Amino acid sequence: MKRDVVVLLTRSPHGRIHAGEGLRGARGVAAGFDHHDVTVIFTGDGVYGARASADRDALGFGDQLAQLSELGGTLIVDRAAMERRGLVPSSIAPDLRVEPGPAVIDRIHDADCTLDF
Repeated sequence: MKRDVVVLLTRSPHGRIHAGEGLRGARGVAAGFDHHDVTVIFTGDGVYGARASADRDALGFGDQLAQLSELGGTLIVDRAAMERRGLVPSSIAPDLRVEPGPAVIDRIHDADCTLDF
């Protein structure tokens, strides 16, 4: 049975494995037998990993974001979390979509399952 799964990347990606492991988990869920609908949300301190200047290889992201996109995954950044940390939309990687806080909350609320990393 196909499910709507939201993966929340909430922790700073620097010096930790949570963000990379979260992306690996999201890719597995998207590529699995049921091909679940996966949305990855960079929120909290996780927004630092969404910056265009972030070294994705050093953060353990590899090509997982591109693979998630190829599998139909949705990759978004929480605008409210960005703004609380002084980030502007122009600082975010172009392959990620910035969404306002209320839209992010709706996605989380409507999901069948959420995974927090």
